[in-house]
Amino acid sequence: MNEVDEFIEIFDRERIIYSSWGELVLQRICDSLAEKDMESILKITPSYRLKDISSLIEKAFYRSKNYDNPYKDITDKVGVRFVVLLTDDIPIIKDIIENCPIWEYSDDRDFIKEKEEKPYLFDYQSVHYVVKNLEPISIDENTIIPVGTPCEIQVRTLLQHAYAEVSHDSVYKCKAKPSSDIKRRMARTIALMESTDELFLLAKNELNKSNAKIEKWASLSISMNCQINENYNKKAKDKILYHILNVYFDTLTDPLFKTYQSYFEVNQDYKEYFSEKINSDCISGSYIKQSAAIIFCLFMVDKKPLIFRNKWPFSENDLNEIMLIMGK
Repeated sequence: MNEVDEFIEIFDRERIIYSSWGELVLQRICDSLAEKDMESILKITPSYRLKDISSLIEKAFYRSKNYDNPYKDITDKVGVRFVVLLTDDIPIIKDIIENCPIWEYSDDRDFIKEKEEKPYLFDYQSVHYVVKNLEPISIDENTIIPVGTPCEIQVRTLLQHAYAEVSHDSVYKCKAKPSSDIKRRMARTIALMESTDELFLLAKNELNKSNAKIEKWASLSISMNCQINENYNKKAKDKILYHILNVYFDTLTDPLFKTYQSYFEVNQDYKEYFSEKINSDCISGSYIKQSAAIIFCLFMVDKKPLIFRNKWPFSENDLNEIMLIMGK
């Protein structure tokens, strides 16, 4: 039996071992993401895959890899892939991989480190780990995963995944040797991809800041409203409140928020007064009376009447009723 046939025979015999190990690695990471309530970062359903035997043979014997022991040295006989949205999601999975107690890991490729070491180079980007179990793992009566069985883990963004798929199908599998022009175009693609990711991250961070600001004002408005309206449903999405806060978003400064925080404390008689007016016929618009936005609106009429009037998004009648309560 020649070495190729021997390689095939061993892999066929151990196929179930690698398949079981890949499935276990996948499940372990997915379970950890679920515990952290972070499953939403995965944008493609993760899966494990055994390497095709023909690809294994080519890698082991026909790519001038010069392995001492091809079967042992090839560590991606089974692989798991996780695809996230942007690069700031990658550290979440890296942390899980690096802190799992059932395996040891080697950081085989980290494009973030590569960018730091070679900032002028634009090349294939992905995070690659190889994990090996520290103890034998019994799957069933007939299957035991031996200590040190390798599994490759890839972590990519959607953009990196798209590039990898295109380059693999169009360049890597191509029988003709890619020209320098093709390689240059692929490098330009990576540069554009990296820039796109950075722009998406900047936009995402700005949106997160804006969302945190809105949530801060909404939470306080709801808390204040509950003090004067015990029937307010905190579990329901208060769409009117969020809409009005967005209308006046540019006005929501930190100094104004501090004034809002102490509004009832400084104006103790307002609680009873607001409650009386809200529950009377002074405001005909039921949509605003049932929303925590009413507290914010009355506060704005008191502190920023001109801005409140100029930006009011609903009917003139509702505006006049709210302003009249505050004597404006």
